[in-house]
Amino acid sequence: MPSQLTTQTLQAAALSAVSNLLAQGIKAYQSGTGLNLVSLAQFVVFTLISCPPNCLWQQYLEETFPGYGVAADGSRQLNKRNTAIKFGLDQTLGSVVNVATFIAFFAFVNGKDAAGVQRAVSRETFPLMKAGWKLWPLVSILNFTIVPVHRRILVGSVVGLFWGIYLSLIAAK
Repeated sequence: MPSQLTTQTLQAAALSAVSNLLAQGIKAYQSGTGLNLVSLAQFVVFTLISCPPNCLWQQYLEETFPGYGVAADGSRQLNKRNTAIKFGLDQTLGSVVNVATFIAFFAFVNGKDAAGVQRAVSRETFPLMKAGWKLWPLVSILNFTIVPVHRRILVGSVVGLFWGIYLSLIAAK
């Protein structure tokens, strides 16, 4: 039986592949281009590399700042302070690392040298983070308040299916 980390990573990779294929389908419909297997492979490889650290990040946040405690009456109670801390860390540190890694990876696999990768990261990180802030804060709050930690990557991957279409279209430019 595969580990939870392996299962989460394979689910994320499959959804990443679907996302990229849908984006390529949209692009093909608009411009008459064909399927780019290299682009598909790049997205899947990026997900296989980036998903395990993201799973560990989610586990770290939950273990360090538990979202729920036990109330005086024995019921489960949301820890608003810890949820706010997790949200803040995820939307700042987590977001910067994920976005910069995404940009660096795709700049590198598309032939940029070290200086070109650095320029791409410097130029594209904030605009992509800004675009992400229109979606990911809501996903983050829902994940931290109602989704068990072992399902957060799956929820993020499902939402990421649509976000991945956006990213695939950006990466194809």
